[in-house]
Amino acid sequence: MTQRADQIAQREAEAFLRGQQPAAIAAVAWHTRAEQGLSAAEQTQLQQWLDADPAHAAAFGRLQDGLRAVRALPPERTAHLRRAGPSRQRTRATLRQRISTTLALRPAAVAFCCVTLLAVGAGWKLWQTLPTYSASYSVERGQRRDITLPDGSQLTLDTSTRVEVALYRDHREVRLAQGQAMFNVARDPARPFTVQAGPARVTVLGTRFAVRCQACGEDRAQADVEVEEGHVRVEAQRRSTELHGGEAIQVYAAGGLGTVAAIQPGSVAPWRKGLIRFTSTPLAEAIREFERYAPVRLLIRDPEVAAMRIGGSYQANNPAAFAQVLPHILPVRLVQRADGTTEVIRKK
Repeated sequence: MTQRADQIAQREAEAFLRGQQPAAIAAVAWHTRAEQGLSAAEQTQLQQWLDADPAHAAAFGRLQDGLRAVRALPPERTAHLRRAGPSRQRTRATLRQRISTTLALRPAAVAFCCVTLLAVGAGWKLWQTLPTYSASYSVERGQRRDITLPDGSQLTLDTSTRVEVALYRDHREVRLAQGQAMFNVARDPARPFTVQAGPARVTVLGTRFAVRCQACGEDRAQADVEVEEGHVRVEAQRRSTELHGGEAIQVYAAGGLGTVAAIQPGSVAPWRKGLIRFTSTPLAEAIREFERYAPVRLLIRDPEVAAMRIGGSYQANNPAAFAQVLPHILPVRLVQRADGTTEVIRKK
């Protein structure tokens, strides 16, 4: 009976914490760690977390304000909170009553309740699963960004790219929400590094690889994985394969894995050098790729022209030069329109 009550109390505490905003929960975890003392490296990680997103600093500030407000309450109004340690005699109704009473004191007491649960153990298990570092990074169109994570891993984000990073005690996760990125992962066998990109899940221990996600967050999402050096495992819909340096694979929307293809390691992520590479790519798709970097103002209305295949490498920041090349490699011609756009039509 007591074990059952304790399990219910644990679930109540975890449900309460999961109902809070991720930034607020992370702020609680950082505050709890800070109360126990941070090393110089951990202090740096805390500052990086605060600087990564204004929401992080705001959540941490609200937590500190809430704690100050609760600590300013008369002792008789917080005595029952100090007695809220975990007990196997606690019932579900008792835990709910204590949480409700805390919330009734004032809204700022929410933070105190979270810290109390974490510190006394009812939420300890959940706290152990919280990331030690989390951040979101994004790059605007036409820009690139280099990022060094607290574990030493390095990320290079291409234009129009967004990633979400979470480093845990036993593993590391990155979600590629949009665009493409190059990863140089710091080796740490005790903490596998995983990248989720649409239907693909890539797990590594130490390597350099690139991941691209098209239409991420949509049913038609597709991912491309290229390995420059090292070793990764690519998973999708209960299927998996392994890639080594100089290999690449496509992962399709339905979770299907393409054929492992050989590539030149030096050709991985050409966008790092300002290049876009096409391999038998439909012309319409190639133009959409240029649009990720800058306005192109190329128009295609003929489906047959849109489906024409193109290959080669081109300067990402020079769509005009790309347009001028088209009549020399495809049976098309360029027609200037009054609105300033250029239409690509079939050559007669």
